[in-house]
Formats: sequence, C-alpha cells, structure tokens
Amino acid sequence: MRQGKVKWYNGKKCFGFISPDTPNENGNTDDVFVHSSALKAADLRFLNEGDIVEFEEEVRNDKLSVTTLKLIQRDEESAKRFQERRAERRRAREDRKHREEKETRRSGFAFWKK
Repeated sequence: MRQGKVKWYNGKKCFGFISPDTPNENGNTDDVFVHSSALKAADLRFLNEGDIVEFEEEVRNDKLSVTTLKLIQRDEESAKRFQERRAERRRAREDRKHREEKETRRSGFAFWKK
C-alpha cells in the first residue's frame, strides 16, 4: 500500500484526489482519484484536506483510482475548520427557518384580522 495526503475531497460531489508520497511500481507520481465508494468501503464518512492515508490503486479509464483506503492520521486543523463551517451552515439554516416561521405567523395574524 502507498501513502499520501488528501489534496482535496468534496463530499457533495462525492470525489477528490490524493497526492501520493512515493511513485508506484510504474514510476507514476500523478494524483490518484478517490470516489466516495472507497470511503464507504473503508467505513469513513469524510476526508479532510491534509489527511494522511494509505491506499491501493488500479487503473480505470486510463486514470489511477483508489480501490482500498485506510486513514492513517487526521489533519486536526482541517477537521476543526470543517466542523466550524458545518456549525455555521447549521446556524444559518436554523435562522432562516426561524425567520420563515415568524413571517408565517405575521401573515396568519393579518389573515385573521381581516
């Protein structure tokens, strides 16, 4: 198995890339494509930029793709930023929902007033 760092991973798009530390047996040092199915097989929910992983790859459609994945070390700073962004989105969603409920109550009151 080769080691590398997660270059980037987008959970909404369900794919990303890993930058390998060493070349493979063919001398290839290109970034390796990782799909969400590899994460699911490894029982991982997400990857953060900078996480160190071990992986096996195969050639699919003339590109290197991860088949087996194992998380070695989580990049704590990246994980912290991810959690902060997630909490921000959650707060924004709750605020939006609260404003919508408030508007609904106001329009309901106006309806009964007529």
